[in-house]
Amino acid sequence: MKTDRFLVETLDNVELFDGISSGKTRLSSFYKFPYISWPNGTPCLIANLYLLHLSGKHAQISADGRLLDRKGGTLGQYASYVSQFIRRCWIKKVDPFQIDDRFFEDFIISIIEELSQKRTDKKKRIDQTTRAIGRECLKFLKWVGDFHGDPKFVSPEGTIKTSLEKIISNFNAQHKVTTTETHHSFPLPFREHTRDPIPQHNIKRLEAAVDESKKSDFIKSRDRALIALLQYTGARRAEIASITLKSIRNAQLMKYPMLNMITVKRGEVHIREVPVSAIALLEVKEYISERQHIQKEHPKQKNDYLFISETTGKPLAIETHTKTISDLREAARIPEQACAHMFRHAFIGNLFTLLIERHKFNSKDEFEQALINDEVFLKKVQEWTGHKSLRSLRTYLQKVFKYNENVNEAVQGVHESQTLKLYQEKDDALFKRMKEGKISPDEYGRKREELQELRDRELSRYHE
Repeated sequence: MKTDRFLVETLDNVELFDGISSGKTRLSSFYKFPYISWPNGTPCLIANLYLLHLSGKHAQISADGRLLDRKGGTLGQYASYVSQFIRRCWIKKVDPFQIDDRFFEDFIISIIEELSQKRTDKKKRIDQTTRAIGRECLKFLKWVGDFHGDPKFVSPEGTIKTSLEKIISNFNAQHKVTTTETHHSFPLPFREHTRDPIPQHNIKRLEAAVDESKKSDFIKSRDRALIALLQYTGARRAEIASITLKSIRNAQLMKYPMLNMITVKRGEVHIREVPVSAIALLEVKEYISERQHIQKEHPKQKNDYLFISETTGKPLAIETHTKTISDLREAARIPEQACAHMFRHAFIGNLFTLLIERHKFNSKDEFEQALINDEVFLKKVQEWTGHKSLRSLRTYLQKVFKYNENVNEAVQGVHESQTLKLYQEKDDALFKRMKEGKISPDEYGRKREELQELRDRELSRYHE
């Protein structure tokens, strides 16, 4: 029997028993709920009971207009990790509660040594991912032990022998110590290469790949709109997929556009407002014009999501945005990594970098001393990016402005710099399109006037 089939599937809409209140049965509704099977297709009851246990901490919200990925979000990721251990148990014909410490060690070694199917000379996963899988499987086994009445099944003196590992993080001379459970078979922890912000020259190459592609006008306009929103909102890919026509149109009606965006990774409904340049919305405006034609071809699929399929008119899956950037990267022949989330890194990094340039710190030590203490500006950026904590925001880039600097003045400087830079880029691109015969001189003149009007409006945002 084949054992390489994917063991996790997601169920679109599920209602499960949650308790009894005032004599009535209480149900919980879940959307894209992960479900684990054994390799022979039968349900893995113990793993699915664990997922039900986790669902109390990782709610899957279906009523907030958000598009979840097909794997079920955070809960789906954990299910994917646990399913790899379930597969190992099936192959070795052993129940999860019957394993010993050597079995778990062999499992970890097997995923460390697993090779990539595309590049057989490289490991399938980095050590950081292996540790994440291992930690989640330890949590699963600890729950299995509790389920069978053995609370020490996973413990320093238990069947699966663990130890406690302290992780110390430093920022601005402040130390935070967290404790996590680890196993002797895990790869040694060290700071691995993290995903960098996408550089501006690679964004230009992606945009050029769109212009040079042989795809339809609809697809090209959709790709341009996607790149613009990724670049100038700092949104996660799931948040991009959940943007609605209504939110775009509301922003376009504002003198100084603010885009309503559903924030993911909150476990509850949370809408944030993100300032977005009216110039950046020009790409979206052109796409909406193309979108109207597609929507007319598929009247039964009418919906309010901004990004839709050319062939069906249905909302685009989150994974499609990931594939779009991947395909453009390949077309642009960009050798290094380029993915949707790197735009988010760049967006946040650009905010801080512009502040550094504006305040002209004389040395790295001077800048380190000036790192924020009152956190006012970071909280403003936190509102825009949808981070749950300031500490998670700081992991992107530990750069901010001098203590007691006026926040509005600093934000104004950032916005003005971005507006002027964006205007020049769009103006140059318009002129190039006219020179190449892609638009007429009259159309160039009309679009340039519109661009200049938007530039002047944006620059007046803080001067009235």
